[in-house]
Amino acid sequence: MIKDEIAVYLNDHPEFFNDYPELLGKIKSIDSQDIPIRQSNTLSLSSRLIKRANEDKEKLQSKLEWFAEVSRANEEIHQHLFEIERLILKSTQLDQMVTQLGEAITLRFKIPYTLLYLVDDADHYMEHKLEERFSNRLDGLLNFTDQVTINTWFNGKLKPVLNSAIKTPSKVFDKTWDIKNIQSECIVPIINRGAVCGAIVLGANKPHHFHNGLRTEYLERTAERLAIAIDNILLIDRLQLERSDISKDKRISA
Repeated sequence: MIKDEIAVYLNDHPEFFNDYPELLGKIKSIDSQDIPIRQSNTLSLSSRLIKRANEDKEKLQSKLEWFAEVSRANEEIHQHLFEIERLILKSTQLDQMVTQLGEAITLRFKIPYTLLYLVDDADHYMEHKLEERFSNRLDGLLNFTDQVTINTWFNGKLKPVLNSAIKTPSKVFDKTWDIKNIQSECIVPIINRGAVCGAIVLGANKPHHFHNGLRTEYLERTAERLAIAIDNILLIDRLQLERSDISKDKRISA
C-alpha cells in the first residue's frame, strides 16, 4: 500500500483509531514544527488525489494509444495476408503461384528470402511428377524433400519452427545461407490430410527477426490456404492431363 492509499484509507475510516488509540495520541502529540517538510510545501490530501487521478488518466491514455496502434498494425497484417491468400487461391499454375507468393511476401512483409518445399514422395504429388517438371525451374524457389527429412525439421510436431540466430549451416537454405547472410529463419509446415506435405521457409538478414514467442497464427493460416491452393492447382492439372489424353486417343482412333 502506497502513502496516498494509506492517507485515503485513514481519511475515509476514522474509526480505525478506535482500535489504535495510542497511535492517534502519538499523531496528536506531533508538533507541526517537528515535521521535516513544512505543511506549506506539501500537497493536501485533495491535491494528492487530483494528482494521482491525472497520472492514472495519462497512463490510461497511453494504453489506449498503444491498443490503437496494435489494432492498426493487425489490420494492416490482415490486409496483406488477405491479398496474398487471394493471390495464391486464384492461381492455376504451380510455377506462377510460387513466384507470386515469394514476391508478395517480400513486398508486403520485407522478408527477403522465401522458399517453398514439397514432399516428393507424397502420394498426391508423385502422380504429377512435380520434381521432374519443376526442380530446375523457378530459380530455386521451389524445392523438394522427402517425408523423413521434413519430419525432422518439426520434431514430429505440426507447428512452425523459429531459429532466431543461425550458427551452423541452415537445413532449409542449404549452402546458400552463408552467401545470403541469412541470420534467422522460420519454417512453417504445410499440412494436408493430417500430414506435413511441405513447408514455407522464410529467411531474414538480421538475427532474432524470427524468435520463440513470435506469434505465428497468421503464417499458419497462410500455410493452410497454400495447401488448398496446391490441391486446387493439382486438380486442374489432373483434369488438363486427362483431357489431353482423351483428345490424343480420339486422334489415334480417327
